[in-house]
Amino acid sequence: MAKIYVYLQFYTSLIRSFLFRLIVKNTGDLTVLGKVTILNSHNLKVGNNVSINHGVYINALGSISIGNNVSISAKAMIISTGLDPNKIKEKKHINKSIVIGDDVQIGAGAIILPGIHIGNNIIIGAGSVVTKSIDSNQIVAGNPARKIRDI
Repeated sequence: MAKIYVYLQFYTSLIRSFLFRLIVKNTGDLTVLGKVTILNSHNLKVGNNVSINHGVYINALGSISIGNNVSISAKAMIISTGLDPNKIKEKKHINKSIVIGDDVQIGAGAIILPGIHIGNNIIIGAGSVVTKSIDSNQIVAGNPARKIRDI
């Protein structure tokens, strides 16, 4: 019974990855593992060798670019839009692009907010909230995410 389950998991992942490529026009080689929510897919660009795990939420209203060799762990959120604090009654949104570089690992439950630029060779710890851009070659973690050390 375990072998059947593993095969079903594998083929389900292949089907999800294929469907993802149909929905997101600018995408390279990627693997989708589990259920993923993507809003405004027309503003999403995905590089090669990208893996997106179960429960990931991506809202690309303000545009999102994901580089090569990126791993997005379970239940991470990448959100390129938010409410304008000066116009809350009108529920007006501000959209800002997010750029994620190459060789980035986003930990489980991490949140990346609008307007963030993440450099190359970055590890973002599980549960981190990224409120400011991150230069290359770092490990960051926490709420808000802070530099732990250089890589």
